[in-house]
Order: sequence, then C-alpha cells, then structure tokens
Amino acid sequence: MAGRSLQFLEPMFERMRQLAEAAYPYEGCGVLVGRRGPEAAVVTEVVEGRNLVTERRRDRYELDPRDIITAERSARNRGEEVLGFFHTHPDHPARPSQFDTDHAWPKYHYVVIAVDDGRMAGATAWELEGPEGDQRFEERPLATGEGTAAGYNPPGVVVEIQ
Repeated sequence: MAGRSLQFLEPMFERMRQLAEAAYPYEGCGVLVGRRGPEAAVVTEVVEGRNLVTERRRDRYELDPRDIITAERSARNRGEEVLGFFHTHPDHPARPSQFDTDHAWPKYHYVVIAVDDGRMAGATAWELEGPEGDQRFEERPLATGEGTAAGYNPPGVVVEIQ
C-alpha cells in the first residue's frame, strides 16, 4: 500500500501537539487530512475532533462522526483525503490499547500521543494489519518536516525523520 509512513508538514505536527495538550487531562482526538504518495502519506491538515465519550474520558474516546464527514468533504474539495486519526493517552504511553485496536478501521493511519502532566511526551503512528478477526496494529515511521527537509524533534517525542 502506498504511503505506509506518515509525514506531517511541520505546522501540522505543531497543531496536533497543541490540540493534544489542550485536551489534557482527557483524551483528545481529531482527523488527519492529506495526500498519499509513493513513499509516504503527507498530512496537510489536522482537524480538531469532538470526543463523544462523557464517562471514562481519561481513557476512552469516540470521535464524532460529523467531524469525520466534515473533514472528508473539505479534503475532497481540495483533491485530498482523510488519511487517519489521532488521539491522546493522558499519562499513558503512546501505544494503542486493546480498545483502540478493537475500534480501528483498516487502511487508516492512527497517531497515538502520550500527554504527561499536560505536555506531549511522545507520538507514534500505526496501521491496522492482518485478516479480519485477527487484526493488530503495526507501527509506522512518523516524520515531521517541510518536503525533504528535516523537521524538528521536540524533547521526548518519538519522531523518526526520514
């Protein structure tokens, strides 16, 4: 599948970080919009999402479907697409939980962001792999930067520059 790695234009990674930190101490979420290329999927827009979970907001999220539809329509008008989604893990590692795996859709990128004490502590990218009924997340390279220029690596953030 084209675009196995996920690259953020630098301002978009910063936007996602800001949204992640603002959601603390609850799980925040959003939509990643952009384009798939032969080497990577490139995120050109990060859309804030609304978490519909009202109980267990510290360890559960359900992205409002209206946010996905709005992002999808906007992306289509620009010749882009929804590449995936992001959500935060307040005071927990940037690794998908079993709940995340059970509720994920194939063919989308998922970014999990650890937020410790209100500050981004790590970010990882994942895709669901395997046959239906036995799917699991596989980690994907996550990069920031403008074009081929190296991006930045905020302290403590897991970011691999391609």
